Amino acid sequence: MKQLAVLCFLLLPAAALARKPQRSRHAGSPPVEPARFFATQKGLVRIYEGRGGRSGEAEPPAGASCEVLESRPGLMRETCSMIVGRKPKPSTELTYELRKDGIWNTEVRIAGKPQPVERLVLPAPLRTGSAWKEPRGGVELDRTVKAAGGSCKAAGRSFADCLVLNVVQKQGKNVVRRYTETYAAGVGLVEDAQWELVDVKGL
Repeated sequence: MKQLAVLCFLLLPAAALARKPQRSRHAGSPPVEPARFFATQKGLVRIYEGRGGRSGEAEPPAGASCEVLESRPGLMRETCSMIVGRKPKPSTELTYELRKDGIWNTEVRIAGKPQPVERLVLPAPLRTGSAWKEPRGGVELDRTVKAAGGSCKAAGRSFADCLVLNVVQKQGKNVVRRYTETYAAGVGLVEDAQWELVDVKGL
C-alpha cells in the first residue's frame, strides 16, 4: 500500500499534513486554477507503469490503474488498484475537495475503511515559481512550479496543456533526490519519480 499512496496524486500516508503554499516570486505570471490539471471526468481511466522500486524494495510495483468514480463541483472521487508481483492489491478509494485555496485529498479508503487526511495536492492559484512544502513521513517534499501551459507527451499522446513541477526530496537538511512531476489538463498526473502514464481511456 505504501507505493500506491505515492501515486497519482497524489496519495499519501494518512498522517501527513501539507503546509500552506508560499507566495510566488513571479507575481507577474498569469495565475492558473489547479483543477485544470486534475482528472475530473467521470469514467476516465489512467493506467500507470512503475519505474522500479527504491533501493531496499524487494518487490517494486508493476503498475496501477485509477478510475474517476464521481465528479461534481467541489468534489472528486477515484479508485486506484495496484499490481505488485503480478498480483492485484485491494483498491484504494480517494476523495478530493476542490477548495478556493487548492485541491485537497481529504479521505483515503482502503478495503472499505476510511482514513481522513488533509493533504494539499495542488495550491491555488498556481503561477510559475509558486512553491510549497509537504511533510511525508520522515522526509519533506519541496515543490516549485517550473512551467504551466506548455506541451508534454505520455502514453503515446501529445498533450498541449501541461503543468511541470520541480520536486526536491529532503531528509532534514540533506537532499535525498530531485525529480519532476508532470500533469496534463483533464488527465492529471502523467509522470513522476515512480510512475509513468502508459494508457488513458475515456477522454
